[in-house]
Amino acid sequence: MALSFADASFDVVWSIEAGPHMPDKAVFARELMRVLKPGGVLVVADWNQRDDRQIPLNYWEKPVMQQLLDQWSHPAFSSIEGFSELLAATGFVQGDVTTADWTEQTLPSWLDSIWQGIARPKGLVSFGGAGFIKSLREVPTILLMRLAFGAGLCRFGMFRARRSQTGAQESLASEQLTAGSRAVRG
Repeated sequence: MALSFADASFDVVWSIEAGPHMPDKAVFARELMRVLKPGGVLVVADWNQRDDRQIPLNYWEKPVMQQLLDQWSHPAFSSIEGFSELLAATGFVQGDVTTADWTEQTLPSWLDSIWQGIARPKGLVSFGGAGFIKSLREVPTILLMRLAFGAGLCRFGMFRARRSQTGAQESLASEQLTAGSRAVRG
């Protein structure tokens, strides 16, 4: 994945629910930070899974996660902790990556999305017969997603990072110089 924008193009980069579609989360993180101007702000809102490095997926969670990935055509979900680490590892982040778990605030939206289709069917009908059938097929997946979020398997993560005044290459060169001088002194 390579964004078609030059380095340092934007004051603000906002990404909403795009991360799960990206096959290489590290490249995604780097591209988001790369296109920010120094001092610019990145804000990401994304579906995530529980950090399975802390609590591995159990026997019922593995097939649930696979079903969600298959239904939504996602290669993988990141955890909030894991994606935060990937952002920090780009070498572009000034200070810490700020994260928040908004699962509780977004949980009602899963059932509401089904209810809105029932209460306001005009939108579904406007897609024609095939679109209406496809929308109906989404209901079990939305219910499964609601179950996963409600059980703590999935989490809705918010991320905020500021681009450092120096780029990743300059940061890397500085780190190598510092490490080299430590080695000489040591």
